[in-house]
Amino acid sequence: MSTATYLRILPVFLLLIVNIFPSSIHGQEFIEDITKIFEFNIGPERPDSSFSQAKVVLAPIASFEPSTSWGFGIGAKFLFKPSGAGADTRTSNIPLSVQYTLRNQFIAFSECTIFFPKEKFLLKGNFGFSKFPLGYFGIGSQTKDRDQVDISFDNFLFEPLFLRRVIPNLFVGGGWRLNTYKKLKLLEESETFPEEINLQDSLGSLSSGLELAVILDSRNNVLNAGNGTFAEFTHGFYNKAFGSSSSFMLTKLNFRKYWTVSTKRPDDVLAIELYTRLSWSDTPLLELSALGGAELLRGFRDDRFRDKYSFFGQVEYRWQALERIGFTFFGGIGEVTNALSNIELGNLKYSLGTGLRLKIVKSENLNIRIDYAFGLGRVTDQNFYIGIAEAF
Repeated sequence: MSTATYLRILPVFLLLIVNIFPSSIHGQEFIEDITKIFEFNIGPERPDSSFSQAKVVLAPIASFEPSTSWGFGIGAKFLFKPSGAGADTRTSNIPLSVQYTLRNQFIAFSECTIFFPKEKFLLKGNFGFSKFPLGYFGIGSQTKDRDQVDISFDNFLFEPLFLRRVIPNLFVGGGWRLNTYKKLKLLEESETFPEEINLQDSLGSLSSGLELAVILDSRNNVLNAGNGTFAEFTHGFYNKAFGSSSSFMLTKLNFRKYWTVSTKRPDDVLAIELYTRLSWSDTPLLELSALGGAELLRGFRDDRFRDKYSFFGQVEYRWQALERIGFTFFGGIGEVTNALSNIELGNLKYSLGTGLRLKIVKSENLNIRIDYAFGLGRVTDQNFYIGIAEAF
């Protein structure tokens, strides 16, 4: 049986198990026992009624892509509140995912959100290192599967943002972003990059620059919101004077909104996300705006489409079927382009999928997510993901 067939069968198999097993008291008790495996309380208990004790949550990670084969690893989230923080401060989290693929590639990544006491300050950051292959398809929205070139590289990302609250839920600040692509090499011969072409000169880069940020965050829960709004604007200035290999700018806009569906079903949530990323001037090829992966345009592999500008929107319905078990149904639409006038309806990309959720920390509404998605349009794809927390 092929891998693609396994991927088609697995979500159906999981849904059948979940619908049958919890129908009894013993099934519910079994799920409670399973979820306790992932959660570890650490440190002293707190007087804060909204958060009793810091904890570490562990869960498996799995994914499949043709260029990397199966990837397996572990995800961890450190949930805590800083000293002096009480019920008026949301829970902070520092996640870490470490993954290894069957083709001997490695990736480690963290995306932290830390609220200081009374939320006077906010520290957000993206940090990662990977030695990972990428299916590079070239630039533009009409690249074909046959254009794929598998390349390997070392990537290092360091992006801390420090923000101050100016009014309730609104934070303003900035930071520094350093992102490098080094040691690039072809994994197989390609007409796109003949032997005489230096891949490091073509795709390698060092981006170093000042990043400004404005964030509005009124979500009731950062990890899995039931209501509220998240809006983020960042603009980065990269210049050779800062150490960059070229001078350019990057702009990102991300808007998310969450609604509780009804008072009768307070745990069911409707969520939407609108996202755009704009790259200006002499942006390195691997820094161009891209769509595809576990968060943006699920169903297509990581960075399947890239160009100067990317636009994306998705909607997700989160149905809490049982206390510990939930399902999601999601769809998205997106496009990349080098000019707004070049966007054509016939070239739009779509993603459709469903997911299973296992709640491992009830107090923080934290789930293990298992998603299976199709990528649709003139190009088609499909992908499978296991991880901690929601896609958005």
